Amino acid sequence: MKNKSTKILSNKSAAAIKAELKKYSDTFNVKETQKIVEEVVVKVTEDLLKEWIDGNIDKVVKKAIKEELHSIAKKKL
Repeated sequence: MKNKSTKILSNKSAAAIKAELKKYSDTFNVKETQKIVEEVVVKVTEDLLKEWIDGNIDKVVKKAIKEELHSIAKKKL
């Protein structure tokens, strides 16, 4: 199987988010704000990831198994 990137956000999106949060860093306690942002991001991404996995894992596993079996069969020929 091919290795794919594990990044959730593109570099462009991550930079845009970082720039937007930087605008407010002088207004708020940075450490406290970072903790709040981290907690929110973790909660939202956990919920979204669980929903996506529940809806797609069977397709992903079937495709991966099919590709691997195809690869093995080609090597045997």
